[in-house]
Amino acid sequence: MNKKSVLGLILFSCVVIASMFLGTMIMIRQGSQLDYNQNQEEATREEIHLDQTDKDNPDNKPTGLANEEKLLGADSSDVDTVSDTEELAFNDLDTTKEPSPQPTEPPSDELPANQDGSPEDDIDENESEDGVDDSVTDSFNANPDDLSDDNQEDSQTEDALSDNLVRLPDMQLIYNCNDVDYMKYVPEMIYDSKIEVALDITNPDIDIEARSAILFDLETRRVLYYKDPIVAVFPASTAKLLTALVTLDLCMEEEEVVVGDELDLVASDSTLAGLRKGQVLSIRNLIEGMLVPSGNDAAYVIAAYVGRKSLNDDNAGLDLALPEFIRLMNKKAQSLGTINSCFKTPDGYDAIGQYTTAYDMGMIGMAAAENETIRQVCNKTSARNIFVDGKDVTWYTTNSLIKKNSGNYYSNCIGLKTGTSEMSGRCLISLGKKDGREVISVIMDSNSSGRWSDSIKLLNYGLGL
Repeated sequence: MNKKSVLGLILFSCVVIASMFLGTMIMIRQGSQLDYNQNQEEATREEIHLDQTDKDNPDNKPTGLANEEKLLGADSSDVDTVSDTEELAFNDLDTTKEPSPQPTEPPSDELPANQDGSPEDDIDENESEDGVDDSVTDSFNANPDDLSDDNQEDSQTEDALSDNLVRLPDMQLIYNCNDVDYMKYVPEMIYDSKIEVALDITNPDIDIEARSAILFDLETRRVLYYKDPIVAVFPASTAKLLTALVTLDLCMEEEEVVVGDELDLVASDSTLAGLRKGQVLSIRNLIEGMLVPSGNDAAYVIAAYVGRKSLNDDNAGLDLALPEFIRLMNKKAQSLGTINSCFKTPDGYDAIGQYTTAYDMGMIGMAAAENETIRQVCNKTSARNIFVDGKDVTWYTTNSLIKKNSGNYYSNCIGLKTGTSEMSGRCLISLGKKDGREVISVIMDSNSSGRWSDSIKLLNYGLGL
């Protein structure tokens, strides 16, 4: 092969190699550019999406289920729609529904009060309970900004926010405790050093039937006797002592109150003071109607009025006024030294998440005994009241210990309050007095006869009899 042929072959080889190298580089650049363009396109799409989100949600608020408390307090012009999930939550928490069928005859030893306040032997609350679904939806504590516009439907109307259809998420009444695993809503009780010191006594041997009980010296506030005082129990109408304390903290006895739609929230099997919408009563009338015949209707009228007064809004709906009153109840209870109580209803009617202890009810009972108005009212066997509007009624006590014609009369008892429900059993907080000494006995979850005999045993011991 001559010299020219060799040089030509070398040159051809170089051209081929250069062409292959150049082709490879071009392919690499095109691949990189393709990836870059794809990334740029995705980034652009993300920016567009975020921009659209910012336009839909200018405050950059998270989406989700709206806070029910905010919705309940909103005006219908502000809240036009509610999602399917929210509507379900409202329905689950609706306390205005009709209760499940109840037995036509009350327990033989304790009859419900007549609506006109006429006397019955051993009248008491007779509050049974409502079946509430175990999967109660609790959106009361949801984020107030968690409202998703995408899922809203045109189902929220002015009617749904009215008092007639009020939904009160903190007042889930229980009409039948067999339908509700209510204990799963009760936390473990706290046994702190203060309680430990208070119960560090030589506990006397007193045979009582109640599940839980305690006896206090009113002057020294020392515990004189106890039986399982830090177990969860249910207050029933003994909670009305707390309702009275809250009311008298904020109101004068002569203040006038008009009975309203709050009566629609009273459970159908409640004991009543016989109030009617449109009647005008004084606070003192209502206190007597609540504590003497144990009127649940009086408790609700009080709660609505005091809740509005606390909110400084006479026109506040029940959806705001009632929760406000419940807040005041729990605040007052805590100020009295309770640490194992949660109150959900102004009348003590059984409700999801409501509980207390004998010890805590002793704290409340002592405060009630130190209030002159409550002390006077709770010592009445009958109470004649003339309402502001002229209505004349007479109510009769549910407390057999202070009724001279009852077989359970105890001359040294001067009050205070009974309580009965399916969950609470028979309860009684009693104030005993002899020779200047005063004691408070608390009987929780006893039976029909036991609450009287248990109380007498404790009062006798406390008064040195």
